[in-house]
Amino acid sequence: MKRTLACLCLAATLLATSCTGNTDTGDTTGESTPLTDPTVAVTQPETDSETETETLGEDVPVNTATFQNPLSETPAADPFVVYHDGYYYALRTEYWNVRLYRSKSISNILDGESIVVYESTSGKAEIGIWAPELHYIPSTGRWYIYACGMQTANDFWTMRMFCLESKTDDPFGEYEFKGFTDPDLHAIDQTVFYDEKTDTLYTAYSQFTSDRGQIIMLATMENPWTISDNRIRISHPKYTWEKLGARDDKDSRVNEGPIFLCHDGKLSLLYSASGCWSEYYCLGLVEFTGSDFSTEQVMNLDNWKKHSQSVFAAANDVYGVGHCSFFLSPDGSETWIAYHGMPTPDAGEEGRYMYVQPIAFDEDGLPVLGEPKSRDELINVPSGEK
Repeated sequence: MKRTLACLCLAATLLATSCTGNTDTGDTTGESTPLTDPTVAVTQPETDSETETETLGEDVPVNTATFQNPLSETPAADPFVVYHDGYYYALRTEYWNVRLYRSKSISNILDGESIVVYESTSGKAEIGIWAPELHYIPSTGRWYIYACGMQTANDFWTMRMFCLESKTDDPFGEYEFKGFTDPDLHAIDQTVFYDEKTDTLYTAYSQFTSDRGQIIMLATMENPWTISDNRIRISHPKYTWEKLGARDDKDSRVNEGPIFLCHDGKLSLLYSASGCWSEYYCLGLVEFTGSDFSTEQVMNLDNWKKHSQSVFAAANDVYGVGHCSFFLSPDGSETWIAYHGMPTPDAGEEGRYMYVQPIAFDEDGLPVLGEPKSRDELINVPSGEK
């Protein structure tokens, strides 16, 4: 792995993940759904920033440390990154357990310290543990890890979403298994968004259906480990770019990996589309147009507008880009995206590696993701990284 110093910072109020790029707005999803498909969101804790602002003069060197993607020498699908109190924290799909990584440098995030916070357990989530995410919920003062796993070994139809709760306010400590967030629901990729003003926890996830493939559900939560019955479907595979990569043994009608992104009061939900095993895997966006984050507004389907074009797709010899998360630079001035990509079009599920890069926002507050950066491109470390 080619790298130098690199580290990224996540702001205390950055909500879940999302991505954007050059998007054309399509029609509103206009979909309602029975109480079978949920989606959630979560926030992050306030961080005690130790970064001091300096006035740069002629004698003060500017940090020009750089790194190159990918960050991982081994596969690292479904990466999630957050910055808190001087450390980057990261998770990835490890199948047998949930391992939490931390480092002061983004470029060696998966080579730094790590602890296993959950291992496959009979009667709970046994194997096939996918897509863990780490969120802080201010109302409880605890960190939560959302992931999914099979209740019965090697039986994909028993895949369920579950929640771990930290025993203290330290994200790098012990966690307790709180339960399956909906024990009867065949779904994956749960994420959360917390609105502090209304003290409401929202969630989003990908549910398997026979008629539409994988769909994105939005719901409120009764508590951090229980999804309520207040649910709506906000996206299903509608456009051609959401259905590519079909195989005899796999349905490519895919909307999965939802993540919330809130910037200057503008809320978006990004998600991954098409087969994750294919070069066509990409990111889509659903824009929230409501007036506030009250339940009446957020759970109103008319306030969610699905964009008709993907906002992040294969380019510069990086393929199958998706399942992203977002975090802030250490000084809070930049927003970064973490995602997985493949070095060749046919690398498949075992060939997904972790990439990160900065993003921008348009005048409406929507994310502009651009293109995946080439593996040969030198990327400046996140602003404020020491």
